[in-house]
Amino acid sequence: IKRGIMTRRLLWLLSLVVATAPVLALPTDPENVFADDLTSDYAKRVIHAAKAADIRALMNSKMAPCDDFYAYACGNWHRHNPAQLLNNIMTDTFQMVAKGFDRRLQRLLRSPALQTELEKKLQRFYLSCSMVHRNDVMYKLALENVYREFGELPALAGDRWNSTDFSWWRTVARIQHKYGKQIVLGVDIMHDIRNTSINRVYLSAPERKNMQSGSGFLNLLEQVGTSKDLQDYIGLSPKQAEITSVELHYLERELYEGGNSQAETLQEALSLYTMAELEEKYRSFLNFTEFFAIVLGEDNVPESLYVNDDMYLSRALLTMKMTPLANQANYVLWDLLQEYLLDIEDGDLSKWCTGQTKKYFGQLTDHLVYKRYRSLEAEAEVHAVWDQIRGIFRQHLMGDKLDWMANATRRVAIEKLDSMQLHINSYDSENFDELFGTTEIDRLNYVSNVQQLLMAKAQRSVARLKLPARSLEVTEILSYTPAYNIQENNITIPVALLQPRYFWGGQYPEALKYATLGYLLAHEMIHGFDEEGRNYDASGNLAPWWDIKSSYEFRERRKCFQAQYHQYRYGGSMLPESSDQSENIADNGGVRLAYIAYDRWFEQQTEERRQREVMGEGLDLNGRQLFFLGFAQLWCDDVQTLFKSKVVHLDTHAPSMYRVIGSLSNFQEFSWVYNCSQRAPMDPEYKCAIY
Repeated sequence: IKRGIMTRRLLWLLSLVVATAPVLALPTDPENVFADDLTSDYAKRVIHAAKAADIRALMNSKMAPCDDFYAYACGNWHRHNPAQLLNNIMTDTFQMVAKGFDRRLQRLLRSPALQTELEKKLQRFYLSCSMVHRNDVMYKLALENVYREFGELPALAGDRWNSTDFSWWRTVARIQHKYGKQIVLGVDIMHDIRNTSINRVYLSAPERKNMQSGSGFLNLLEQVGTSKDLQDYIGLSPKQAEITSVELHYLERELYEGGNSQAETLQEALSLYTMAELEEKYRSFLNFTEFFAIVLGEDNVPESLYVNDDMYLSRALLTMKMTPLANQANYVLWDLLQEYLLDIEDGDLSKWCTGQTKKYFGQLTDHLVYKRYRSLEAEAEVHAVWDQIRGIFRQHLMGDKLDWMANATRRVAIEKLDSMQLHINSYDSENFDELFGTTEIDRLNYVSNVQQLLMAKAQRSVARLKLPARSLEVTEILSYTPAYNIQENNITIPVALLQPRYFWGGQYPEALKYATLGYLLAHEMIHGFDEEGRNYDASGNLAPWWDIKSSYEFRERRKCFQAQYHQYRYGGSMLPESSDQSENIADNGGVRLAYIAYDRWFEQQTEERRQREVMGEGLDLNGRQLFFLGFAQLWCDDVQTLFKSKVVHLDTHAPSMYRVIGSLSNFQEFSWVYNCSQRAPMDPEYKCAIY
């Protein structure tokens, strides 16, 4: 009991230390008593102790690391960061990073000392959002004007609604042309996968932010929430709102939850059509020439285009044809309104508005916030680790570690690796005046501001047809997670990950840097050589370059991962026995390469420097053990129980616990470092490996 009380007191004290570390640091500027010196020995000790306490707080030391390393490393995560049914259905470390970045952005948006017009424009948008309330009459009137531009809502108009004036596909085409909002059918312009020097039109399913949960109880909660929104925002009666909500969610499920294509690569999912072929195939559903003329303009109707997932397109068109016109109209216009609705009930409006500012000004917010903590030293560290990781993989390709690959295939792989670039997403070369300079932002009219921003984005999208080819960028996603761009053969690192002292820092052992940054870089690099990446050349063109024997050897090794991960259970379901093992291959290869890089660094250090790799502060671990702990804690998470089965079926990544267990149980060095017996669950006899 005493030990428990002491532990709680220490954690409380150290949590206070984390929050107040800058305050505890000694001032160095005699002219400014508030200036902090985080480089002093005192500050370094405080930061080091806080990190050690953070690591210990997440661990379950009662669990043997060789039995279940994830439970050992992350066993107490759920106590400190619990998932909640009606709040955060999932918590993880990247959310912590995202929240830290959003706090920095919020401070910027609230600052009274903004200088540039772009900064002030951001602030005006944030303020306009902060003034929105569900019951505000002017806000509801603005929402009414949004949907009335494209017709009446049958649920509201009742018998007055005239179905002869409505065409769902013409309406969604007009909406996408003006506001870029994709409903049922999405039109994008980006690189041709077979020739990255030209742009191509792609027709696909729109991205869905809130897919149906698959649980009857959660679907019911979503329907109740929609019913309340229909009452609050457009004034439906409770009974009519309930009926309309059921119809909306039914149509959503029919569109997006039935038998999509099982293609596991982009190449398999895409079908190239001439416009004449597309017209002939779907003549009974709509006029595609007219559809694209509305979306892109009459002069921009493509002669040929890619359809991403023929099965979705056929099912979606059939579903819409079989749906009553009134339900079609309700669905289209309600989906249009989603861009403008408050996605918050009783929570912190300022946080939500910070997120909305990030959503619509993503590149600019990243750039402006990053300027305030940018470190050339940190950027140099990132590139130095990248050079190490890439160099080690290059040696493996040149040596005998990957002798199952034919020499000719390895030579092309080396050419692709040498061409692969790393970029930090600071957006230094972006012309923000061109992006946002002409957009008018009114601090009193949030809905109008969103409309202006969406219109500007839609115009830029159509203009891509006549601009040099480039891939799409989803700023909301790239802001917090590294990504490999298959068509540009590059890796992007979000600036949020470079926030000081989250994963690595000068006051921490180097093991943590290699376990997090090193692993993430290696993971993304491996995607250039996984099931899909190996079909694209150094320039990002779809041009399969593997010989038959090497492809066969790759697939045979992949089968090992299929069998291994399929035996894992999560949320009551077995993981799918999918031939797409790209993420598992990248996890396994990534942690191996990162560990090799750390081990080489460690061997080159003096004994005095090696001693500093011992974390201390109650963590009786050497540097190599700390590496694996740091890697595992990168994937600590908690998922609300009702959503676990959905994670299994929707996410191409394995659940976090198996990203740790699967990759480390395949890595013999892990078992040696933690002295696991040959009978330990984390040291199975048969191990899977590709890279």
